[in-house]
Amino acid sequence: TIDFTAKPISEFDNSLIRVDENVKLIPVCAIYGPNGGGKSSVLMALCSLRNIVVEPILQLAFMKKKNEELAETTINQLREGISERHIESSFYKWDEQSKDEPTEYSILFQMENYKYRYELSVFNDVIYMENLYYETEEGEIEAVFERDEDGVYLCDEINVLDINNMNESLPLLSYIFMFKNIEVVDRAVQFFLQIKNINFDKPRQDRKILVEQIEKDKRRICNILQSMGIDILDIRIDYEDNGEIREIYTKHRLNNGLEKELCLYEESSGTRKVISIIPMILQGIEQNCLVLIDELDAKLHPLLLAKIIEMFTDKNINQESAQLLFTSHDLTTMSNEVFRRDEIWFSAINGYDESVLYSLVDFRKEDGKKPRNDENYSKQYLEGRYGADPYMRRIKDWEVVD
Repeated sequence: TIDFTAKPISEFDNSLIRVDENVKLIPVCAIYGPNGGGKSSVLMALCSLRNIVVEPILQLAFMKKKNEELAETTINQLREGISERHIESSFYKWDEQSKDEPTEYSILFQMENYKYRYELSVFNDVIYMENLYYETEEGEIEAVFERDEDGVYLCDEINVLDINNMNESLPLLSYIFMFKNIEVVDRAVQFFLQIKNINFDKPRQDRKILVEQIEKDKRRICNILQSMGIDILDIRIDYEDNGEIREIYTKHRLNNGLEKELCLYEESSGTRKVISIIPMILQGIEQNCLVLIDELDAKLHPLLLAKIIEMFTDKNINQESAQLLFTSHDLTTMSNEVFRRDEIWFSAINGYDESVLYSLVDFRKEDGKKPRNDENYSKQYLEGRYGADPYMRRIKDWEVVD
């Protein structure tokens, strides 16, 4: 379980997302841990659930746009970041029984003023259980639908829906969204549509999104790059006669006052990553998305990483409810100057070869006490104090093998 609910601690209270008088959410979750500790699996699980709900809608959207929201969002953007790995192969590989058992998901989220819980159990593309509940404005919990092997319950608003011929691999949530205009269902589906997975393994697709966003907001993007110490004055896009992108250029001012251009591919890999990620992050913030990025720190200077995190924690930039969930190995940003304790999470292998997920604020040290907000988090982590130690603590012998 990963939880964006803010704990009652005093750090960076002004960065929190205030849902109501009683509920505050953190804008950022950073997951640390060793290679093979399960960090990426957290993001993959959320993407897999999103894919199950969104893919049928995408297929229908190719043939017919359902509403203005889908009409304004290109199919490529909705497909952005969808995992290539099939859900059928996503099970706990160290347990012989797991490959023959359903994968279960449970997610609690809020859209507008409504809280939802969505539950799903799927095996070999067949859905065995699916439920959707929401909390009314009066605080009562209502079932929108319940589905299991024994049958389906539909609330009064949708009980006239014909589900007799519905494919058993199709989520009822997606089916209702595609064929009925039910507000409580539409809001729930919009949550999954706004999950934005920035995937650096899809450069051609990222390039298209990058160009669209640069054309829309080039001045602000350049200002952000300059605030990060990347001296790019302008970005120019050169098009073919047929509208295809020929090349992207960056403009620099040299110390002698001359201005010169580089092709984007001639920039350093770190600069290319920042240039590609900033437009998509700005888009995610504007649309109040949940943004997922695996290994955000790769090829980035720690100060650039801190600036990207700050885009979500700074209320002047993230004025509403955008959130960032990412994995990282960078320890220079694991500090009380960048994060609240409930924004730092660890994923590690326990004594049963299972990955476990826990936050820094909930961790208990050997003396039973919680970590304080004035501790050196990265130093304690390297010493193995937080349980997700990625390093060998002691090497007894070094041998040269012929």
